[in-house]
Amino acid sequence: MRTVLTLSKEVETILKAHSIIEAELDAKLLISHALSLTSIDYALDKDRQITDNEYLDVIELVNLRQQRIPMSQIFGEKEFWSLVYKVTSDTLTPRPDSETLIDVALKKISNKQKQLRILDLGTGTGCLLLTLLSEFPNATGLGTDISHKALAVAIENAQRLNLTNRSDFCISNWTENLEPDEKFDIIISNPPYIGLSEKADLSPEVKDHEPETALFSGPTGLNDYQLIAKQIKPFLSPEGIIILEIGYKQALDVKEIFTSAGFNNISLHKDLARRDRCLMIEK
Repeated sequence: MRTVLTLSKEVETILKAHSIIEAELDAKLLISHALSLTSIDYALDKDRQITDNEYLDVIELVNLRQQRIPMSQIFGEKEFWSLVYKVTSDTLTPRPDSETLIDVALKKISNKQKQLRILDLGTGTGCLLLTLLSEFPNATGLGTDISHKALAVAIENAQRLNLTNRSDFCISNWTENLEPDEKFDIIISNPPYIGLSEKADLSPEVKDHEPETALFSGPTGLNDYQLIAKQIKPFLSPEGIIILEIGYKQALDVKEIFTSAGFNNISLHKDLARRDRCLMIEK
């Protein structure tokens, strides 16, 4: 009979054979998910015997993972800022690096009761907008995306988090479909910023399973920053801020793009790994 211990070794071996770096962790997560085990159960009940049906349930998930499908898409969700978001192949997986943007916003605006209007450009799962709305209970927000399928996921996440009464979503290519007289106190975005020349170096989980329109932005990854810089100023309130995620080597280039567009108060912020992660731009 198989046990949790022998099954974990079997799954780990399979995943390593498919060049999955975190094979041990992924084996634990896949088995725990399939068998509804807590972390404590997994650690302490290694001798638990596995039935044939349980084994088949685990292998079904392992077969997906060995195709390099991201764990978030296998499970259909990902935690971000202690909230759980639905994830599909039509959206980027929320990443811990992007929590830097939330942290910057909260440090800039210390009064959480403030009435704010928030715009999330390229909202995807809605994680940036909905996380900010969860932190600012008197704020309202709008999330835009060019993908109908991504917006459907964002709307479902708003429903799951009970934030539908304070959030709206619309199809828009950046600011294209916004009301021309609308102003926002926070404009936040994780735009596409990977250069097409970098595609070959990406992991299969990213380049084969996440939406290209949310990843790539011209040869050097800067095209969408240029579009946003040209369009965004009329939508920013007098004391508003823009918070943009950037690639860790792009700070100088993106800062130059926004400086050329008339923005001069720009600060750089690093993620927990001390890599350049976002710019805050003030009017």
